[in-house]
Amino acid sequence: MEPWTGAQRAFAVKAFYKNGDSLAIAQREFRREFGIHRNRAVPSAHAIKTWVRNFGATGSTLKTEGGSVKTVRTPDNIAVVREAIEPSPHCSARRHSVSLRLSEASVRRILHKDLNFFPYKIQVTHALHERDYVNRVNFCQTFLRLINENQELVNNLLMSDEAHFHLSGFVNKQNFCYWSATNPTKLHETTSQVQSHSMVRDIFIWNYRSLLL
Repeated sequence: MEPWTGAQRAFAVKAFYKNGDSLAIAQREFRREFGIHRNRAVPSAHAIKTWVRNFGATGSTLKTEGGSVKTVRTPDNIAVVREAIEPSPHCSARRHSVSLRLSEASVRRILHKDLNFFPYKIQVTHALHERDYVNRVNFCQTFLRLINENQELVNNLLMSDEAHFHLSGFVNKQNFCYWSATNPTKLHETTSQVQSHSMVRDIFIWNYRSLLL
C-alpha cells in the first residue's frame, strides 16, 4: 500500500462528497489532481471509504487508535485486590477471584502488571530437634569408622529414596505460593509425624562376600 499524505486523504474525501458519494469519480479526480500516471495506483475504494468513515466519526481521516478499554483493571479493582492479598498472601489467585467476583485471569493480571506481585514458592524443611544434631554427629562418626575398617564399604551400598503421600492438611509446596512484591524467603518446618503413606529411605550394606560362602 502506497503512503498517502494528509492533503491527499482530505482531497479524496472532499471529491467523494462533491460527486454524489461516487468512489469511481473520486478516484479519477484524485489521479487528475495529483498527476498520477494511469499505470500507477490510486487510493482503493476501500481506503477512501475508510477515510470517509473516520472523518465522519472523528473529524480526521486517520485511523483511531485501537485497544480495548480497561473495564476490569480499574483503580478501584486494583485497590480491592491489594486489600485482599495483603492479609492473605498465601491464598491462590483462583480463591481470591471467587471471593472478589472477578475472573482469575483479571486477578492475575492485576497482581502481575499493576501490583508487581509474584507467586513465590515456600521452602519446606525438616524440623530438627536438639537430639537430632547429636544423632547426626554420631551417625557420621560411626560411618567414618566403618569406612576406615573396610575401604570397599562405599562400593557395597544400596540407597533407596523416599516419598510421602499425606492424608491430612499437610503443606504441599507444589500447591502453596506466597504472593509478594519481594521474595519473603518463607520456610515451613515439618516433621515426619503426620498421617501419611510413606516410602522410607534406607541404607543397606551389601556384603557380597558372605553370599559367596
